Amino acid sequence: MIDPTQSQMQAFLATDQASPVIFVNCHRYYTEARYPGDYSDDRYPTKVSGRDAYHRYLKEVASRFVPQVGGRLLLAGPVDMVFIGDGGWDEIVIGQYPSKSDAMRIPTLPGYEEIVVHRKAGLKVAQTMVLSPQNFNIDTLAWNPEK
Repeated sequence: MIDPTQSQMQAFLATDQASPVIFVNCHRYYTEARYPGDYSDDRYPTKVSGRDAYHRYLKEVASRFVPQVGGRLLLAGPVDMVFIGDGGWDEIVIGQYPSKSDAMRIPTLPGYEEIVVHRKAGLKVAQTMVLSPQNFNIDTLAWNPEK
């Protein structure tokens, strides 16, 4: 699964859409990209890895779309290993946005529909956690190293 279910989207939309948000995305890619049979673009060969296909999408999203809504990518990189628990993630992508509604505008922006094919071709499984940065307060942590 690479998109939210209807119930997940409803739960997300029921939260305060004006509040800032950080998305922590865990990705697993196809070994070989899975472009639709009728896809053809001389700029982008289809015989590439899933990671390479997704990175076509990520490059465009990071440079063209995220800045349009006032967001920024905080981190994007490979997972070396899972130290505790299960995972099998290939890569982590973390993005920050001024508001949840700003983040949700990205798929509606002109040109987005043309690049989403790369996301779908490359991404096998995704897990996205939603963080509210206004809830981060080191003073409330029992292990606060400053105390």
